[in-house]
Amino acid sequence: MALFPSVVLAAGRLPTLPGAEVQVTSARIIDSEFDWGRDGVDCPACNGGDGNSRLAFTDAFYNLWVAHVDPLTGDFIPADGKGVLVDTMAAFATDFGNGPEWALSQLGSQLVYTRYSVPTVPPTPADPQTAELAVASQSGGLWLPMALDQGGKKQSPLATQNAEDPVPLVQYQDLAKVSTFWRVLDAPVTQTRVPVKGYNAGSRRWVPGTHKIILSARGLQDTLASGFRSVFLYDTDTGALTQITNEAANNQGAMMWRAPEYSGDFVFFTVRDGRQLVVYRQVGSGDGPGGWAVISTVDMPAATPYVWSPEYFIHDGRSYIFFQMNPTNDSSDMTQPSRIGMVGILPENAALVDLTPANAPDRVRMDPEYFVGPAEPLEAA
Repeated sequence: MALFPSVVLAAGRLPTLPGAEVQVTSARIIDSEFDWGRDGVDCPACNGGDGNSRLAFTDAFYNLWVAHVDPLTGDFIPADGKGVLVDTMAAFATDFGNGPEWALSQLGSQLVYTRYSVPTVPPTPADPQTAELAVASQSGGLWLPMALDQGGKKQSPLATQNAEDPVPLVQYQDLAKVSTFWRVLDAPVTQTRVPVKGYNAGSRRWVPGTHKIILSARGLQDTLASGFRSVFLYDTDTGALTQITNEAANNQGAMMWRAPEYSGDFVFFTVRDGRQLVVYRQVGSGDGPGGWAVISTVDMPAATPYVWSPEYFIHDGRSYIFFQMNPTNDSSDMTQPSRIGMVGILPENAALVDLTPANAPDRVRMDPEYFVGPAEPLEAA
């Protein structure tokens, strides 16, 4: 069984084999992230001429790399992803559970990530107590890594991707993965703790076009979700925190966006009890549980009943959710093959589609990402 393969599911590239898996690299690339060119708008002139069709990842030797993506084929350039070395002290994706992430603002594309303040030579493990927040920016064609002021003993930053913002906002956690914070990237004085309890990584995102965070945390007392994980919205502009799911079930892995097929209404999905994908649409003016209605529930196949790493993309005016389908609820189990699924959010396309070809070899397919080419989306896993 191949571990951590990087593949592209590209019907446009192999028109006689719809859904065929095309391996674009045999390199050990874990948790690669695509720049904003993944949304189908290739801009070679952007970012000082370096373009926006790019990927970033950290290797097991603490090296942070940026490479390019061929928007027509999904090929990595170079194939091993080691295009430009950005930093030599970046945390590996499995050190804290996440690798580098792209940030977008009026400053262009930047990278936010966890790095170590003390150099470490593998195989000696880095000291997690030396972890700090970092940002890498391009200037004159060069990548310049920099630790964020007062970012020590913090990890796993996620940045907004609002091109109209002067600078990005960033959210992150303490080393214990108990507390979540946010701040303006270059203004440590703005650091604010998100007022939730029981949160421990893996389920927090920015809502595109807003300064809101959607995340999972322990349900409020005197609600049905008390004692369970529930989905919350936190508005960094106002400080308002709202619980938006309320049921005796664990809900995690939520993402929210404006759905073009529903006239721009907000929708979000969550994973209920690790097995069921549930999609909600906003039906009222408020953010509370009464302002949302379930529009779709999707159960996983019996052979692969667990959902991991769900994300969404928008293509040709429609929203799609894609995810990893596992036979085990242990995300760190690399002994069992997994598959990649996708659903739409309209009644006519909400049925689960298995994107993994029936005759494909068994592989551990992890953390799928999308890249929209000129004709159709490409999936990387």
